[in-house]
Amino acid sequence: PIEVGQPFSLLFNVCTKTNHPAELVAVDALMPEHKHSMNYRPTILAGADGRYRVDGLIFHMPGRWELSIDVRAGEESERLMHDFILK
Repeated sequence: PIEVGQPFSLLFNVCTKTNHPAELVAVDALMPEHKHSMNYRPTILAGADGRYRVDGLIFHMPGRWELSIDVRAGEESERLMHDFILK
């Protein structure tokens, strides 16, 4: 489980619609109601075949968060968003 104020990691498999590996460019999270992001910048570690580990994520307070994930494949890039509430 993700705990308030405790560091955690996420694992990603990033690929295109045709199942080719893609690049994880950035991961961030913000609290829209408070208009600020995380207090820490996570580290992205690339593995093989579109696999990534993101370390150093810390959600410093409970509430609604928006996780943003930036990916790139060749000249195309896309931002994926996921909203959740941390209690």
